[in-house]
Amino acid sequence: MRYLISVFLTFSVLAGCSSEQPVEATSEAPETMQTIEPSAIDEASDDSGLYVEYVWHKEGENFSQEALMEKVILWNQMIDAGEYEINRANLLFPRQETEDYDFVWVMLWPSVEARNAGWAYWAANDEAEWAEATAGVLSYREEDAFLFGLSRERTATVPNMTSVYENQFSFCFYNEGKGDADFAAFQTAHTDFVGAYETEKGPSSYAHALLTPTFETEQMPDYVWLDLWASAEEKADGLAYFEGSELQTQLGDMATCNLLGFEGLNIRS
Repeated sequence: MRYLISVFLTFSVLAGCSSEQPVEATSEAPETMQTIEPSAIDEASDDSGLYVEYVWHKEGENFSQEALMEKVILWNQMIDAGEYEINRANLLFPRQETEDYDFVWVMLWPSVEARNAGWAYWAANDEAEWAEATAGVLSYREEDAFLFGLSRERTATVPNMTSVYENQFSFCFYNEGKGDADFAAFQTAHTDFVGAYETEKGPSSYAHALLTPTFETEQMPDYVWLDLWASAEEKADGLAYFEGSELQTQLGDMATCNLLGFEGLNIRS
């Protein structure tokens, strides 16, 4: 597997960084998606071993939002008709410009085994049809699929009842002398902070999770934090409340984080 975090955040974390450009999918079925070996986080997850997979996509010359939504409908029909265990699927559109992808297709899997079985079934039954149907509209490469263990740390007080949302990934490295005990203290303070925010501002749709890569790299973040909001306005209000707070000072003292934000669209629940 190539890199994920390195290109997202311009630091190298996976070996084999390449400048090769994505190629358009063809009607010929590509090689089978790489099999992921189950890891210790299968049993350690607080959310029964859920996994989230991010697949980078490039837009083709015939891409449009309308064409993308047509392909989403086709993809859902394929998933419904096939042997897949996909709990949820989203599209992510980057808030920052990048040459490496135009959008990200996200799938939530119940286990590593379900993920591997799903990709194997896809390669044997649906991939060639999908490649032909999406030629000129969108493309992806198997090495640009990245699987993380998911632990939901906070659910929204007010569930987001729409299909759109905002998120922010924080790839964080402990500062010198800091470690897991400091992170545990930060998590407690963060819970109190969100409680104070909702006491003052009212119930919100804010939620957050922790992500654990299923791959080994030479340079790994000490933790990956994922924030979620129901809207850009809610995100802006929450970040403004955080700015200049004691919690922000505590975080800055504990870790150095690289941030990456997306606009999200749910396409399968």
